[in-house]
Amino acid sequence: MKTLLIRDVPDELHDLLVSEAARNRRSKEKQALYLIETSLVTRPADTCSELLERLWIDPPPDVDPDAIDAYLATRGKRSDRPA
Repeated sequence: MKTLLIRDVPDELHDLLVSEAARNRRSKEKQALYLIETSLVTRPADTCSELLERLWIDPPPDVDPDAIDAYLATRGKRSDRPA
């Protein structure tokens, strides 16, 4: 794997990268790599399982990871509604 060094990143852009990385639960380096990959790699998924795997690893923008975790935590539990 190769290394890429980027210098002279404006403060506003760096702050935005850091905040987006935190929102997506990634390091700023992983967020930058994700942005590079998504902008350069446009290869379509060959199968549905490949597409689902991509969505599981890298959720679409504006998805709240906490909401997903909360939903997954309730899966398989019985309803609290009275019978």
